[in-house]
Amino acid sequence: MQSSSCPGTWDNLRSQYRRHALICRGITEDTLHEELIYIDRFFKTFGSPETPEELYRRLHPPELTAYLVDYAMDHGPGSREWMHRVLRNFLRFSFQSGFMSRDLSVLVLPLRRRTDARLPRSLPEKCIVALDASIHRETAAGLRDSAIVGLLKTYGVRGIQVRRLCLEHLDWERSRIHFPAVKGGTELKLPLTAETGNRLADYLTAGRPKTDCREVFLSLVKPFGPLKRAGQISGMIRRRLRQAGIDPPEGVSRGSHGFRHAFASRLIGRIPFKDLVDLLGHRDPSSTLIYGKVDLPHLLKASLPLQGGCP
Repeated sequence: MQSSSCPGTWDNLRSQYRRHALICRGITEDTLHEELIYIDRFFKTFGSPETPEELYRRLHPPELTAYLVDYAMDHGPGSREWMHRVLRNFLRFSFQSGFMSRDLSVLVLPLRRRTDARLPRSLPEKCIVALDASIHRETAAGLRDSAIVGLLKTYGVRGIQVRRLCLEHLDWERSRIHFPAVKGGTELKLPLTAETGNRLADYLTAGRPKTDCREVFLSLVKPFGPLKRAGQISGMIRRRLRQAGIDPPEGVSRGSHGFRHAFASRLIGRIPFKDLVDLLGHRDPSSTLIYGKVDLPHLLKASLPLQGGCP
């Protein structure tokens, strides 16, 4: 399937794709990082080709279809959706760059998941309490991770909002905290609770490295810098859960989003719906409606009696 000469190494091919994605498609560094995870997975699992040249030589419609079928057998819907989307982008890039004589991206159909087809995968409250209690704050890592968990459980914010939290977002005089808008949502300006404020203060004074970085949370090894990768906070949570011997139920998110689901599920039906929309930073209320599926007491009130059944 080769049309012209292609990069001789995986690093060169990855670099060209990176440049194309950032300049031509205009995606963010975070999105690119996620795409590269799936591209590397494809490189390693598509017959284990030793070079990019061998990869393109093997790329034919039957082999590509067989790969997607095998991938679907071993991965969940979210991973399948990501692989299809990334693979379409990669194949289109390969064709436009002249590495392939045909555009095979048309064979990788977009996957669609039914909106709100699943219940939110909340991290159970007992798991959150146990995790929080297991983090000892005698070390810099403990101070940092305790402050992060405190933010996630108290405000239900996204992991990216924690990673992008800067020193100027902490208003100590007014006891306020500011989370900038992400993913097309709204910014959040919320009261800084005493517990969360104390954890942040302890980390900033005794655990945070002395650097010029404005981000609150930094890596634990030199050179100390901000947490740029999407999986760094979720990876920390999974590691802490494992170390504490906490095993959440099957299908529950073991990352930062599990806290967000728990936060919303805890408040649904207890505060006005519009307030919950605002607390989650959603612009579109329909994004919050999924949490109504866990409000069983109110859902039971809305049910109709079964015709011919018991009164």
